[in-house]
Amino acid sequence: MRTGYNHYIRLNEAGEVVHGFSDAFEQPQDGDILVLENGPRHFHQVWPWPIVNERGQYISRWIDGQRVERSQEELDAEWSQRPPAPPTIEQRLKAIEELNLGILLGGV
Repeated sequence: MRTGYNHYIRLNEAGEVVHGFSDAFEQPQDGDILVLENGPRHFHQVWPWPIVNERGQYISRWIDGQRVERSQEELDAEWSQRPPAPPTIEQRLKAIEELNLGILLGGV
């Protein structure tokens, strides 16, 4: 009879922890890392840290078998390199209206 569950993490190419789970709910894939055997049913009971911060960035790396938190400087540098957000519907509508007005007035 089984008494506990195995807990795993999944990393991306940069070694960042992108997913955590127990085998109570999901089976591991090739490359997933076993972090605890015979643990409780729910992953968050073993891994109390969030996977992402409020900006949706992965906050932990797995280095030499240990969780290492990414620095705020590293997270800020990554955030500054993200592509700009797409224009909102309101911004797109305004641009179309301005273009149409220019066409109607003979400008564009």
